[in-house]
Amino acid sequence: MVPKTEDFVFYVGEHYRVEFYFSEKGRMFAKEYFQDSDSQVQVKLLALVKYISENGRLYDENKFRLVDKHEKLYEFKPKHDRFFSFFHEGKKIIITHAYHKKTQKVDGQELARAIKYKRDYEQRVKEGSYYENK
Repeated sequence: MVPKTEDFVFYVGEHYRVEFYFSEKGRMFAKEYFQDSDSQVQVKLLALVKYISENGRLYDENKFRLVDKHEKLYEFKPKHDRFFSFFHEGKKIIITHAYHKKTQKVDGQELARAIKYKRDYEQRVKEGSYYENK
């Protein structure tokens, strides 16, 4: 099930279009987490997404950083919440899912989920089954 574009596109800026990843069944894990978060987390994530989308970069590693060099996965860091993301051709940033960080280290299970979702996204885009065919 492919959701409507307006449901999964989070923000469109001068440099990037930021989207929520959706599963084959249409679930958007990051969007669900975002909607269930308190307003402070929502405001901070939107500010980070808006900044990187409009300016093309976000240099503050306390707010956005590379967490897996091999997979090129990043995380937005509003408060203690982590939103995994990656860059994709066509000037897109895809946010896969999120979790509440409890320790200093990146949660290995959550990182594995992000890798799984990234690979799923890339495979479905390659097959032409991710986005609506217009």
